[in-house]
Amino acid sequence: MSENTGTQPPLPALTQTLVGPPGRVLLPLVAVVGLIVLHHTSMPGGGPVMLLLAGLALAVGVGVVWIARFVVALLRSDGRPGLRRHWFRWVAAPLMGVIVGALVFTGAPFGVRFALSEAELEEFARTVAAERGPARYDDRWVGLYPLTAIGRMEGGARFLVSDTGLLDQYGFAWSPGGRPPEESHTAYTHLEGPWYIWESRF
Repeated sequence: MSENTGTQPPLPALTQTLVGPPGRVLLPLVAVVGLIVLHHTSMPGGGPVMLLLAGLALAVGVGVVWIARFVVALLRSDGRPGLRRHWFRWVAAPLMGVIVGALVFTGAPFGVRFALSEAELEEFARTVAAERGPARYDDRWVGLYPLTAIGRMEGGARFLVSDTGLLDQYGFAWSPGGRPPEESHTAYTHLEGPWYIWESRF
């Protein structure tokens, strides 16, 4: 009576799923997490906090699932061929994470979004600053930013970006004459040229 002691028992259904490479569900979820992080860091002071927390929770879940699948595939001899055969699908998730991390580290999301919006923001700021009488502006999109609390200030204009920060809110101030005058509930950080980050404190 011969017995093949080298064979492993058949894979349970859950293990079959775990051994398989990341595919049509996991990789798009990684991309969604990346987009949430990029959106958050492209806003002055950061984007909506609840959206970021949801993205971080999703990132933890995706990470746990990816690691579990990788470990199972690595430890089973019938899973290792799939690691080699589908290596790019296994590498794709960590690679996306590295790319997003590098973009955030260099400040690229904010820099690109502001650069694409700067011309429209300045044109709008000049219009607001030129008003002589009382003027009320409805919330609106200018460039790639949803603006609120739009108004004149001494020597320029300023506007908050909707859904930024947690308690404090953030936006832009256009002040070609130099740093805007400080107020008790505001702070200004120079960005470039006539532009400043406006922090409206809670």
